[in-house]
Amino acid sequence: MERGLLLDVGRKFWSIDEIKQLIELLSKTGLTHLQLHLSENEAFRLNLEAVSTDRMSSVNDRTYSYDDIQEILKFAHRYKIQVIPDIDAPGHLRALLRNRPEFALPATEGCALDVTNPLACEWFLSIIRECCEWFSECNIFHVGGDEFIDFRRMEAYPYLLSKSHEYYGEKASGLEFYVDFVNHIAQYLSLKGKKVRVWNDGFLRKDLESLSVLTKDVEVCYWTNWDVNMALVGDWLRAGYRLVNFCDNDLYYVLGENAGYNYPSVEKLIKFADRNKFSGEQILTNEEMKSVSGTYFSVWADKAEAKSVSEILIDLAELLPIFVKKYGEV
Repeated sequence: MERGLLLDVGRKFWSIDEIKQLIELLSKTGLTHLQLHLSENEAFRLNLEAVSTDRMSSVNDRTYSYDDIQEILKFAHRYKIQVIPDIDAPGHLRALLRNRPEFALPATEGCALDVTNPLACEWFLSIIRECCEWFSECNIFHVGGDEFIDFRRMEAYPYLLSKSHEYYGEKASGLEFYVDFVNHIAQYLSLKGKKVRVWNDGFLRKDLESLSVLTKDVEVCYWTNWDVNMALVGDWLRAGYRLVNFCDNDLYYVLGENAGYNYPSVEKLIKFADRNKFSGEQILTNEEMKSVSGTYFSVWADKAEAKSVSEILIDLAELLPIFVKKYGEV
């Protein structure tokens, strides 16, 4: 079973040497995977040709080159750590859409891709194509899918709703273009031999039933159920999806303790963390856990300057051994 760590470099840049230090720590403590969250509203960290030629040299001042990524991948391979590229879409894209405002979905403050626009979707697919070349040896690819819109307020997006009714019929909920976009990206990556992952919050909702259904070819990274209309873990299992546990209650290390999160501690992990527990105190049976591919600890950079990389590494050196012990094989 996978034991991994997500690192948000989209909002807090880590140098190659700093990422190498992290990889050494992961290997030393027995983790297996490093998920690099490379895109956020604040920055897009890959200096892709599809981006660098897109009206400016770069969308932010600190990026990784192709050679940088190959150096990281080679180093990770040496330490037996598998890298998962994480390119979040169709939300969290303000950094990229800043130079392509015509591809932004109305009423989203330039943060979300207009999934109703075939040109916008093809433009983003060109980015995914190039990412596949950069990460050709990586077997898993995370495509996000979270927080595309405020799913509780579909009426706040009349353009999306109107387009959905026009294309899918009056019974459309407004999620159809979104689901089809994710399915299209997932299909492309699957044909490239990648295992594809998405976040849980926008799909299989209780308040909005999409006429389009999320493909079973993805694994669902279950991070939260803060909204009562989000599907429970059991709903996903009954629908036949495989899951990955990103329990935000215990395993989210959020810089600045933003959004109501508190830093994990050794004491909290020992007392509260449990291999079978998902967000919202949802406990799976050992039989249900057979549909879970692994568990991940996450370092999110909501307030990037709240801690230095050195401070984060010191904290992780204390926390990750407990994480591995609590989430190891039965």
